[in-house]
Amino acid sequence: MAREPERGVSFRRLTASLGLPDHTVVDVISGLRAEGLVEYDAGSGTCRPGEPFRRFAGPATATRPDCNDVRAAAMIWADGLAARTGMSVLLAVAHSEGAQVIHHVFRPDNRPQRLATGDVLPPTSAPARVLAGPCDDRCAYEEGTGPEEARLATSVPCPDGVRHAAALCLTGPRRLLDPEGAGARRCEEALRDAARTVSSALVGAPAR
Repeated sequence: MAREPERGVSFRRLTASLGLPDHTVVDVISGLRAEGLVEYDAGSGTCRPGEPFRRFAGPATATRPDCNDVRAAAMIWADGLAARTGMSVLLAVAHSEGAQVIHHVFRPDNRPQRLATGDVLPPTSAPARVLAGPCDDRCAYEEGTGPEEARLATSVPCPDGVRHAAALCLTGPRRLLDPEGAGARRCEEALRDAARTVSSALVGAPAR
């Protein structure tokens, strides 16, 4: 919705992309409407972001740094983040089907790993949710299927501070990334520090 603030998203498309039952999505939309975060047109069945989101949602033609420049600016800091946390690091940009990984740093151990660069993550993934929301420093959490599978993501803002350049994401154990756990605060701080540094490195980068 944030990427198409005027056009909006149909209720059917929203339920399909989220993979949730209709009644669950209705409850979610009702709660967001009550907070002014979503507007719903019953006639067309279309959901649009509310005013708090529209203030931060740039149009599809808004200029953003080129993906290659974002990757180049992030590489050294993504390496440092992986070393600091002992986890895998993903850098992802907005994609029509969620978010696409443009850089992947393996966790610093000898366990088998698969390169995720090029993967398209679904709209429910932590990076996609960050990129679809307001451009701020909040973190999005996503649980995987096992205890060692979780993601924590935050925005890498464009230098203007109102649009996303990318999402930076840690992949690792739930016990360290779950916001309810004792280790999450350290990981959130490390993730935000790296994202802010990458954003600063983008100043002066050519826009697309």
